[in-house]
Amino acid sequence: MLIKIAFRNILRNRRRSAITLLVIVFGAVGLILFGGYKAHTFYSLRESTIRTRLGHLQIFAKGYSTSESQKPMAYALDDVASLRRQVERDPRVKMTAAEVTLMGLVSNGEKSETFIGTAVEPEKDRVMKSQRMLSGSELSNNEPDSAILGAGLAKSMHVKAGDYVTLMTTTVTGSLNAMDVRVAGIFTIGVKEFDDRAIKMPIAGAQMLLQTKKVEKLLVFLNNTDDTAAVRESLSRSLHGVEFKDWSELATFYHQVVALYNGIFGFLGLIVFAIVIFSVANTIMMSVFERTREIGTLMAIGTTRARLWRMFLAEGFSIGLIGCVLGLASGVALAILINHGNVMLPPPPGYTRGYPLEIMLSASVLVPAAVIAIVTATLSSIAPAFRASRLKIVDALGHI
Repeated sequence: MLIKIAFRNILRNRRRSAITLLVIVFGAVGLILFGGYKAHTFYSLRESTIRTRLGHLQIFAKGYSTSESQKPMAYALDDVASLRRQVERDPRVKMTAAEVTLMGLVSNGEKSETFIGTAVEPEKDRVMKSQRMLSGSELSNNEPDSAILGAGLAKSMHVKAGDYVTLMTTTVTGSLNAMDVRVAGIFTIGVKEFDDRAIKMPIAGAQMLLQTKKVEKLLVFLNNTDDTAAVRESLSRSLHGVEFKDWSELATFYHQVVALYNGIFGFLGLIVFAIVIFSVANTIMMSVFERTREIGTLMAIGTTRARLWRMFLAEGFSIGLIGCVLGLASGVALAILINHGNVMLPPPPGYTRGYPLEIMLSASVLVPAAVIAIVTATLSSIAPAFRASRLKIVDALGHI
């Protein structure tokens, strides 16, 4: 009955109610669009970081984490084939990929530059799609003495696909070693600082250059990211002499982005909360002023102050409920329109490529927007409802 009366009171002054509803709708739409954009950004960045660079888990030889900055290959994995078989027995594991990192100098005979190298298994690297080829071809198992160069490094070295360069680095025993490699292609991952120093080569070639048969780490890719903790616990019980790091421990940039966006979203939520509070409170307060004599009459015929308080509280709840429904419908419709509009955003700091604007519509986005719309509208009606319930009957009946 209270809700029915509340809806009728809302319709008594349709213009004012419409303006209030518009504020709630705009607030809900803003929360849905930004929350959906944030959710999609987090999901895309997480999956991209995992599936193109880090893997869900990384397995190292025992002691690697404490000596990584000194001699990482001194704590490398020996029997990778056996380790791979044990890991891939788990049905939650999609694949594993061995990897070696190295640093040194690259020279074209006239100029030398420092490089950061990643040695990969070519067929696994193609599945990961961790880079975009600009020219030439990707790495091949049949050509261990080949490499692909980052776009910035290739430009600095004035080399193109088909040219030869010399890589020089320190072997696992501490001596210097050099190797001539053919530039199979030029690639980019979209991060300028990385492209200016990056080299990729087959793991067999890197092992020849480093004079070792070992592998620095084994990347583990899962079918579902949510299984990461469970798989890590399972593998840690069955594997010995190794240590693990999951993607969350390694993805520093991802956590920085999450912290930044959460701060922005929290601030936006507070602004929307304040706007809705003041807007709905103003609407109900004006309603109290206009209906003072009516309130006095209700109290004169026996309506309790508690019932009056609940009546105005129900009015605020009803406004929030209507605004919630309209806001969700408008927000979802606008999000679908944006997702099909192929809107491109400019490159973020440090990147050279833009990305499409997409809004993720999920319960984690829609439910908070709906709750905020209803709760703020209801809370904002508390003060006006309290004022109405405290009016004196004589003063209310004599109000002009």
